[in-house]
Amino acid sequence: MKTALFCLFENWENNYQKAITEQLDLICYCEDLGFDEAWITEHHFNNFSVIPSPLTAVSYLLGKTKSIKIGTAAILLPLYNPIKLAEEIAMIKAFDENRFLYGIAKGAFPIYDKTFKADAFTNREVMFEANELIHKLLNEELVTFKGNFFTCENISIRPKLNEPINTYIASESFEAIKEAATKGYGLIGSIGISKEKIKFIFDTYKTFNPTKPLSFRVARGINIGVNKEEIIKESQYCADLFLKSMRASKDTSPTLVKLLTNEYIDIRNKLFDSNKLFENAICGTPKECIEQIKALKEEFDIEALLLKPLTTSTEKAKEILNLYTKEVKPYV
Repeated sequence: MKTALFCLFENWENNYQKAITEQLDLICYCEDLGFDEAWITEHHFNNFSVIPSPLTAVSYLLGKTKSIKIGTAAILLPLYNPIKLAEEIAMIKAFDENRFLYGIAKGAFPIYDKTFKADAFTNREVMFEANELIHKLLNEELVTFKGNFFTCENISIRPKLNEPINTYIASESFEAIKEAATKGYGLIGSIGISKEKIKFIFDTYKTFNPTKPLSFRVARGINIGVNKEEIIKESQYCADLFLKSMRASKDTSPTLVKLLTNEYIDIRNKLFDSNKLFENAICGTPKECIEQIKALKEEFDIEALLLKPLTTSTEKAKEILNLYTKEVKPYV
């Protein structure tokens, strides 16, 4: 099972530059530890998770690092022009040495729809269609496309790719699982996803594609130490604070204050549930963490574990990930 870092660019100290530079530094540190991947999220108008431009970070990191793969978890396709996005991806693929991982999602917040002129009722269809067009533009020489949302005629983007890109959908919906199974894409499970939901994903995928194994990645909070009581206490505190900070960003962002709706509040509370994040986290002594990961592996064929350190300190995050590398990873 591959090891990855799940990157949310948390602004714990209300210092945007520090939040971004420390997360970039942590990714480079994980490469030195031997991590296989790092996955970058996309959030907008958010004072806490300050990463509205994941491809900018991807480009920087591919130049800064040597071996670790850098993925997007995920690019919110309904917010983009797919032709322009295909050009940006093609540019990245021209120098990435096969290290860029292309993850997509539809987005979940009405504020995004209001601001970027998207439609919550059609975003999933838009995501599928935009992704289809992007793949055609990347892999075919002359593209004419007529869809429900996008059209183009005789378009040939540059640069051209040498080989197709792998695609991952960050979603737990039936429609997304079916799309992944039909097209042979991978899937990414959220940080609070339960085992029951993971089983649903694997079972549904197999129904539509019984021959090709699912390439599945799942995010998990993590905290490791000698004193179990202290680790549990810190992890619960961090999970609560993290999710409160995500929720409270509305109070300090003028955009969110103006566009906040009851629908947004409901979706946000379901996504940012500290109980689910903590209940499904990997926490405790190294031995306990080994047992928790082994139990997960025995039940599901997980290709990569995306780790989110449950701490407010970058230095403590490095300690957790270093401990994981030395005392947990060799035994799972």
